[in-house]
Amino acid sequence: MAKKITVVGIGGVGGLLSGVLIRQYGDDVSLIARGPRAEHLRTNGLTLHSDAYGEFTVKPTVVTDDPTGLPVQDLVLVCVKNDALEAAAQQIMPIVGPDTVVLPVMNGVTAAKRLRTILPTGTVLGCVIYTVSGAGRDFSITQQGKFTELSIGSQVFDAAEQAKAEETAALFMDAGIQCKAVEDVAAAIWTKYVLNCAYNVATARWGCTIGGIKANESRVEDSRALLTESWKVGVASGVALTEDLPEKQLRRILKTSDDSDSSLGRDFAAGRAGELEVFCGDVVRMAAELGVEVPMTQKYYAALKEIAARF
Repeated sequence: MAKKITVVGIGGVGGLLSGVLIRQYGDDVSLIARGPRAEHLRTNGLTLHSDAYGEFTVKPTVVTDDPTGLPVQDLVLVCVKNDALEAAAQQIMPIVGPDTVVLPVMNGVTAAKRLRTILPTGTVLGCVIYTVSGAGRDFSITQQGKFTELSIGSQVFDAAEQAKAEETAALFMDAGIQCKAVEDVAAAIWTKYVLNCAYNVATARWGCTIGGIKANESRVEDSRALLTESWKVGVASGVALTEDLPEKQLRRILKTSDDSDSSLGRDFAAGRAGELEVFCGDVVRMAAELGVEVPMTQKYYAALKEIAARF
């Protein structure tokens, strides 16, 4: 039996996943969008320029800003920015039933918990994605590199939820999207989050690519401290993170090509605060709740807020 799929948030990540899913599942995939983006999708379709999936355009059958006319879905992908999550949750509520899987494909570590608080039914899984993908001014999606992979799973270690994760992973795999169901998805999510809490934060703070971090010993040491502090917060939260994670992620940063930038860095360069609160503010707030000292993160948070105040 065909699975009914809806995607909300047709930006870099949501657009990438939508395009590949529509190519495989066609009319079973609906998109939630509004304004010029929705009109473009209806008229011209969704175009992908992808190193991993090729160059193609698909025509979604349903593009709507009001999903109340849709039937209850089997899978809803939430791919919005964190500050739009609550509004998206209210929007999808009519199409989430008891058997619906809701998958937040988002930055940060709080999305699944926030969705569970709002949605009265359905199964909210944890998810982390590794890809480089962005939306252009013409609403096309450009994905770079041959590697895109999702890890999903139950964050409450529930066997029934994990079975749904396995089923959902198979749906992605059948469409050609690498996806695995993992036993400890919280650790997978935090592993990427720790990296981003230095990678995004440092490049935004100094207005540079990663090369500008690597070439400055002081900024490298700051990055090590940012990694260590977010790791400590994760461990204090009860997440099973390995002791060597900060150093492993620092080595990853140092091996990254000099011209690589970050989403937060791009936002700050464009005069937007972006997900500053996700990559920095959330760490400070969680640390305060858990009694963890995070002086370097606090220092960078203050500096970034001062920059953002000028936007």
